[in-house]
Amino acid sequence: MNCFKAIIIFALALSLSACVTVTESRFSKNADASKAAEAYVALGVAYMTQENMPMARQKLDRALKLDPENVSAHSAMATFWLERGEEELAQKEFKIALSLDAQHSPSNFHYGRYLMVYKRDVKACDYLDIAAKDVNYSARALANENLGKCLMINDQKGLALDAFEKAWLINQDSAISSFNLATIYYERKRYDLAQRWFTRFENTLSISKALHSAATLSVGWQLAKASGNKNAADTFAFKLKKRFPKSTEYKLTKSKR
Repeated sequence: MNCFKAIIIFALALSLSACVTVTESRFSKNADASKAAEAYVALGVAYMTQENMPMARQKLDRALKLDPENVSAHSAMATFWLERGEEELAQKEFKIALSLDAQHSPSNFHYGRYLMVYKRDVKACDYLDIAAKDVNYSARALANENLGKCLMINDQKGLALDAFEKAWLINQDSAISSFNLATIYYERKRYDLAQRWFTRFENTLSISKALHSAATLSVGWQLAKASGNKNAADTFAFKLKKRFPKSTEYKLTKSKR
């Protein structure tokens, strides 16, 4: 798992600023402990996004000292431990956070993502589902994307379809959703819908100036073959040969020409 990416998502999920120039002088002795703790969590997450882990740990420890039952602080600390490769400590913090608030969306999202990627645990989908259903969760699109992935892993493609469609409705720049929808519909031989979603996926790539992977080029090639579009199929095959000549995807195009 790309833990650094997970940290960035966490910052988004808490709707906190990543600016570490927040001054701490405003935290007077009489300040509300819970609010001060949340501010320290914001600082801790900000330092994590800048990969300054010692300072991140310091701020999160301070948040927990001010408010030992602060759910956001425990959830952020769990993400911190994941970044440090300390799975047992991360699990402990996740469990504390969820025992304090079983519906806390950031905790459910990150714990579910952890279970999915590290453990391949089917229970991951249940945690991700809680975050995905929270209409007030700022990372709801990401939660639905990951729920879709989790359901795909556990061979529940019908439910995955719903999750990816929801993610795309929330964020129409979701390349993960449009690509997976194209793949699912292709497998169901619904080539018209598959092509529609794949076109949306390519539009998103174009806008973001991102590149195809071997997997996405392969799906484009398969779709072009299924629709009888030889020129498009040849183009995808050429791109695979040029960029991924040793990939299994390119070998597939060679064997089926």
